[in-house]
Amino acid sequence: MLDAFKICVDRLLEGQVQKIEGSFDPSFLEVDEEELKFRAPVFVRGEVYAADQHLVVHLNASTYATMPCAICNELGDWEIKIDNFYHTEPLSEIKGAVFDLGPQIREALLLELPSYVECGQGKCPHRALIAPYLQKTEKPKDNEMHFPFSGL
Repeated sequence: MLDAFKICVDRLLEGQVQKIEGSFDPSFLEVDEEELKFRAPVFVRGEVYAADQHLVVHLNASTYATMPCAICNELGDWEIKIDNFYHTEPLSEIKGAVFDLGPQIREALLLELPSYVECGQGKCPHRALIAPYLQKTEKPKDNEMHFPFSGL
């Protein structure tokens, strides 16, 4: 647990706001797989406050994930960015008056990972090599399309 992600709830009960801002080592994400690594720092900026018996977290976070291209399988760094992330936690469920924000940031970043990535801004230079193996699909003509709910 990073100290910067420890939120002392009792300090926020009288309307105070705790700022969170900094660059953090990506080791708190606990991800080091062959096809997914986080090597760049995680930048977090936001605030935490108490409102109506809830702890409210509002932040932005960004980092880079190293993932393989879906076409050529070469590793590349892809930006993972969270804008306007909100999380609320009932104060009654926070044990010991200290809330660890790390797992919420980790989950939010992992949920933003794309299913697959392609180098060259979506136009991998190796795409031409696999083009003969891709199925070519044609759009159906209007008179061949079926609209099952058109008569409702």
